[in-house]
Amino acid sequence: MFLKKKRFRNKTIGELNNYTTHKPFSGFAGVVKLFIILACVFLVFFVGKYVIQWAQIVGWYISKWTVNIVSKTMGDDMIKDELWNINVMIVGFGWQGHAGGYLADSIMVASFNPKLSAVTMLSVPRDLYVYNKEKNTIGRVNALFSSSLGRKVVFYSWAKVLSDKLEDIMGIKIPYYALIDFEWFKNIIDTLGGITIDVPESFTDSTYPKNELQIMTVHFDTWMQLMSWERALMYARSRHSTSDFARSLRQQLIVKWVMNKLVENGLGNVNKLKSLYSDYTKMVTTNISLKEMLGMVKYAYNLNNIFSFWYTTECSTILYRLSYPGCFLYTPPRELFDGASAIIPIGGSAWEIWFYDYTKNFAFFVAHNQEYLIENQKITILNGIDKNFAKATIKKSEWFANQLAIKLKKYAFTISDVKNFSQTKTWTIVYVLGTGEYKNTIKTLKYFINIDEVIVETDPLLSQEYTGADLLLVMGNSYITQLATKPFSYYK
Repeated sequence: MFLKKKRFRNKTIGELNNYTTHKPFSGFAGVVKLFIILACVFLVFFVGKYVIQWAQIVGWYISKWTVNIVSKTMGDDMIKDELWNINVMIVGFGWQGHAGGYLADSIMVASFNPKLSAVTMLSVPRDLYVYNKEKNTIGRVNALFSSSLGRKVVFYSWAKVLSDKLEDIMGIKIPYYALIDFEWFKNIIDTLGGITIDVPESFTDSTYPKNELQIMTVHFDTWMQLMSWERALMYARSRHSTSDFARSLRQQLIVKWVMNKLVENGLGNVNKLKSLYSDYTKMVTTNISLKEMLGMVKYAYNLNNIFSFWYTTECSTILYRLSYPGCFLYTPPRELFDGASAIIPIGGSAWEIWFYDYTKNFAFFVAHNQEYLIENQKITILNGIDKNFAKATIKKSEWFANQLAIKLKKYAFTISDVKNFSQTKTWTIVYVLGTGEYKNTIKTLKYFINIDEVIVETDPLLSQEYTGADLLLVMGNSYITQLATKPFSYYK
């Protein structure tokens, strides 16, 4: 037996078959061998996908480590505002031959908090009327694009004018800009192999411009779908099917999914990076240096939260369910603006369109206090106010819980329900029902309402009664006392 094994010692695998004359699986030992081989094959097929996934994860971490090293050694830090956020104005516009020329098609500010690895994107509607101090005129904010470029098409001068105006509106410093030609928008999506978008609402646009002379019909259903650059561009630019505010949301969704696709498939692929950078240099005008870009790349793999908001007129002061975050604009009578449809800030007028107190407040909370957004709390508001006490104190009985719900929704709190409490309360109390502590949410709530006590509730019956709520905000008589000295406002 030893000699038989020895003569195979210097043979190649291909030559072994020349010496195999026995049946490989005969007898009991052969059956055992067959069983072992089949088991191995089964395991390879069964766990193979997990091995591949493991290899991909290892590759992802290697890519992340490499990117971090390059970013930290070769990159520069970007300028931060007084609260340590990095703010960039992002503007999309049609290329020179496109209908509309250099009118700004989308206007948003991305505010990044490195400590929290969170980005807040805040869009401004194109029809917002603003004052142009350089020309002493008023007009739509998107027209500042073309009016400030001049005949020589100097992008820096336009970017400075618009970023200054956005600083007025939002109350935050915006040292950087990125002006994106839609031609680049097409190329980057093509390089990434398309982007997957979860369309929240279906819509049909029967007047989408096919070219300067023709129109076409486009339709989008509500579902997760892979879009080519052509479809994504239609999704982002469709105007006549929904409101300008819904359009802002769609554009932010595009930005989100492009960022996600870049992190997943772009940063670790050298060829894609080369192509993307080539497109970038051709189609993006920015004052962000290459070293600053490299310095920002180290944050890409840890970007855990991206929040989308836009200033809007779409809300209600009657029903809290119809109120939305960022509702600090309104549409004044057309005759005040020579028949034009204008949008101006709440609190402003045709003679004072630059009233930005409320828009600044909103930007402060969603851009510089992202902790409560990250906690993603669900709040049920309960009215525990004694009606007789309310009438005796402020001479009028109102829908206090509904009013507060509307206000909190304007500032991006998640209100799951509004009800009357089963008993009256002297104090205003927050009951913690969820699994988290929600310290940041409670801290932010105190900007809007005096909270007398916070109780971590252990009674399972209360949790069952208010299923789905993380916090119960029970308004007591102390809320009425607060109103007696400080009248209620939906906006501050």
